[in-house]
Amino acid sequence: MKNTSTETSTSNALPYAMIVIAALIIASNHVLARYIGGVIPPMGMVFWRSVVSGLFLLPFAVTGLITHRQLIAKHWKLFVLMGLLFVPLGNGLIYTAYTFTTAINGGVVSASQPAMTVILVWLLFRETITWKQGIGILIAGLGVLAIITRGDPLAVLRMDFNIGDLIMLVAIAFAALYNVLLRNVPDEIKVPELMFVVMVTGSLSVLPIYVLETIYIQLVPLTWLSIASFLWVGIAVTAIAVGLMNAAIRRIGANKASMSNYMRALFTALLAVVLLGEEFQTFHLVAMVLVIGGVYLMTLGRAPKA
Repeated sequence: MKNTSTETSTSNALPYAMIVIAALIIASNHVLARYIGGVIPPMGMVFWRSVVSGLFLLPFAVTGLITHRQLIAKHWKLFVLMGLLFVPLGNGLIYTAYTFTTAINGGVVSASQPAMTVILVWLLFRETITWKQGIGILIAGLGVLAIITRGDPLAVLRMDFNIGDLIMLVAIAFAALYNVLLRNVPDEIKVPELMFVVMVTGSLSVLPIYVLETIYIQLVPLTWLSIASFLWVGIAVTAIAVGLMNAAIRRIGANKASMSNYMRALFTALLAVVLLGEEFQTFHLVAMVLVIGGVYLMTLGRAPKA
């Protein structure tokens, strides 16, 4: 009986360990993005991230790709749109934002993604927003506003915003739309196949922008830093972290797994202070409490499924 109890406890704890590891890996992406901002151009970064991730995922996806090739072809428009949202419009803009803003700011703003997802689901599918979700969205929105205004409400009247924070907000909106579209992916298509197809369509969609960036703005430097960055974000962030999150969601559900958003913001702030020497200011704390509290209230207020 003792062994059975121990195995059960381990099994119950495993998905939460997955969430913590995934949140830490994703937080490292925000810190790395800030560190390489201005060194590796954003579209070059996101293009090679997609290529590395696609190559890493191919052995795990090849059987499913062959089996479901007709189903994938049938939904090609969906996968093209998802690739566009995930690569240039989502992650491409995130890397662009970190040329102008701090990792702490970006981490807090990105934690508001669930709020944006609820709003988009309401706009696109007319799903009911409960009163708890509505209040949660409002509170999280105030947290994002605290970041964008750097704790100065009069900045709204002066229109004095950090362009990087605004770009991050737009990027997170595109990422939220990507998450909304996941509901349209056929159940037969598993995570490795889905991610591989998204990496292919995404890398193709960003390729023209990457070429223009290379010609007119900046060439991707071939250094140990750039190679290590591509490998880390392509394998650890895009493939492993996403895989861990999906596995955790299947075990404990999306509601409990949403705690990843809170931990990601906290880990990003901690890593940014320790590794980048960023200053954690009072408005960061206020914004983080508001965003995390708002998103948590939203998870409590999810409408029951019919």
